[in-house]
Amino acid sequence: MTNEEYRKAFGELPKEAKELAFRTALDSLNREIDLYWKRATYFWAFIAFSLVGYVTLLTSPNLQSSSQRGEALLAASCLGVVFSTAWYFINRSSKFWQRNWEKHVELLEDDIIGPLHKTFMSSHGDSFWRFWTPYHFSGAKINQILSLFVVLLFLLIAAATAWEYFCVSRVFSIAIIALTLGALSVLFLFGRSVTGTREDSIRATERTTKVV
Repeated sequence: MTNEEYRKAFGELPKEAKELAFRTALDSLNREIDLYWKRATYFWAFIAFSLVGYVTLLTSPNLQSSSQRGEALLAASCLGVVFSTAWYFINRSSKFWQRNWEKHVELLEDDIIGPLHKTFMSSHGDSFWRFWTPYHFSGAKINQILSLFVVLLFLLIAAATAWEYFCVSRVFSIAIIALTLGALSVLFLFGRSVTGTREDSIRATERTTKVV
């Protein structure tokens, strides 16, 4: 849609419908932001579990043989790779939908409340080097960069573990690495939303409920 087509589509609505569309977009934006941080907490728990598990296995006296320790460490590090990659993808997905609703709010708000949401207030004294002043960092972007760093960290841990214990030559190690690569491929190929124009065919079934 062009800017004119978008404004025409909503501009022909009655005032009440415009206000409802704006409130819906604003509520969806707030809900997406709330879900963003809930998902971050959810994945942090799994990533912390993987990292703690790796350290525990590394220092465990119960794993006597080098091959057992290497396989266990490789499994824990590959688990961390999958969880951290999923977190990175979720962060990008959440940011995508957050931006979607942000733009709807910015386009719809002019006729409802004016340019409130897209008008930023700042002070001339704000500077990165003035550590006692605010600065326009993005929490979502920092979280996304951090999640990518964690992905790279677990990849290095997994690679170092495979090299240290020579697990790349073992059947279990090859299988766990293949499973990790397969999981990452599935996350990338089938974890994306469809955003283009398409026609969906659905079936609607009406359910009847009665007391007998």
